[in-house]
Amino acid sequence: MAPPTISSGDRVVDLAASLRFAALVAGAIACAVSLWVIKKNILWALGALVLGGIGSFCIGMVLGRVIFRAPSGQAVVVKLGPGTLAQTLKANLIGAGVSGLIAAVVPALLFAESANLTQLVGLGVGVGIVVGTVSGYLASRT
Repeated sequence: MAPPTISSGDRVVDLAASLRFAALVAGAIACAVSLWVIKKNILWALGALVLGGIGSFCIGMVLGRVIFRAPSGQAVVVKLGPGTLAQTLKANLIGAGVSGLIAAVVPALLFAESANLTQLVGLGVGVGIVVGTVSGYLASRT
């Protein structure tokens, strides 16, 4: 089956942008919860929410460019419709999974919390899966 052609005026999803969004949300949440587990302080967690979001957005930028290569000034898009879910899930799970994992593990490494490392890896992957799945589903329905 040939992919649907895209015409002017069709509703589309930019896959790299969707990946970036999922990476930002998952990284911010994972980093904030990770710092809460390590420090048990709301101020550290709020600071980590902001820094985790910024760092994860940067991770999403790199991943988006590597996975969805496009010529300068263009973007990889998929036409909104029945086949969109699989592609948005793929994009968002990759972005959220990678950034969630990194954002949860980096604070443990910075604060030498090797005892909590396994727990934080699970936290990061879990947050990535949940955020990636939910955001992928929502992106395919927008």
